[in-house]
Amino acid sequence: MIDILERRLAPSDDAVESAVGDETVILHLANGTYYGLDPVGTQIWGMLKVGRSTPDICRHLADRFGVDLAVIETDARKFLTDLEAQGILVDG
Repeated sequence: MIDILERRLAPSDDAVESAVGDETVILHLANGTYYGLDPVGTQIWGMLKVGRSTPDICRHLADRFGVDLAVIETDARKFLTDLEAQGILVDG
C-alpha cells in the first residue's frame, strides 16, 4: 500500500466547507457527516485545495511551527487518513 503522504489528495466534490473564525466546518453532502477542522487542519485543507503536495505541506508546517518533520508526518498521516475514510479527501 502506498503511504498517504506519497499520494496526491484533493477535497471531494461532495465536501462543502464553511469558515468559522480560524477553523473550518466541512459537510459531506453524500452522507451528511460534519467534520470540524482546527486552525492547523484548516491550513492543511487550504493547501490541499490549491494543489500543494502532502510532502510540501508537511515541510511547510514543520518550518512554520519549528517541529520535527517526522512528528508532522506522523500527525498528518493520521489526519489525512481520517479525512479520506470520511470521504472528504479523494485521490486528486
